[in-house]
Amino acid sequence: MEVFSQFDTYSLKARVFPALISGLPLLILLFMLVPWDHLALSQVIASSIGFVLIFAFADLARHRGKKLQERLGTGETPDQWLRGNRDVPEGSKDRYRGFVAEQLALTAPTLEEEQSGSELSADFYQSANAWLREQTRDHSAYPLLFAENITYGFRRNLLGLKSIALVCNLLVLLSCAGILYFESGYFAALPNVEEKVYIAVAAALLHSAYLMTAVNELALREASRAYGRQLILSCESLMHSHKSSPPKDESA
Repeated sequence: MEVFSQFDTYSLKARVFPALISGLPLLILLFMLVPWDHLALSQVIASSIGFVLIFAFADLARHRGKKLQERLGTGETPDQWLRGNRDVPEGSKDRYRGFVAEQLALTAPTLEEEQSGSELSADFYQSANAWLREQTRDHSAYPLLFAENITYGFRRNLLGLKSIALVCNLLVLLSCAGILYFESGYFAALPNVEEKVYIAVAAALLHSAYLMTAVNELALREASRAYGRQLILSCESLMHSHKSSPPKDESA
């Protein structure tokens, strides 16, 4: 759809998609209770409300996702650099550690510094990850890293919207109960209104079950570590590109 063309790939998959998933039962109820056999003001209003909800949820997804990341300490994963962490082979980390230390013009932490919990050690690995992120912004050159980043962003933002989505599902269920109980003139005149309401109820219940079982902190941490691992492994390509780069002519 053209309305989504203004979003880049990351924003679309990691922000808009969680927004759509979070507000799905609400959108289903909205569009099922408006007749679409003809174009009128109600259809225009319903469409506008739907798009506004998507944009609002997408912005909220980013905000709440960032807050969640700060609270849980995900996304950075500097501990994956530590000796003894099995996410990346030790031999590879030794090479990457030396390479990054050279690029940062810093001294890599020793085993003793890591075990003592030195602030210099933590700062070095945070700086290493920050440097790697800046060096790997070309998504076409690092597609696996970009894919892992999208997966992490999707899970983070969806988990950030989880409580709001569950509240919306409750509102959908209450609205459906009210429609069936009061049978107001407008809703009674809609074709197959009871069938549509029951579909909205089923959507809200299934959606809530999905949120309660699949959207959780464990899945987020799993995606965070997968992204962190791939970020460290990107050193391999960077080391190769640095070796392949011709030396600068200092006489110029």
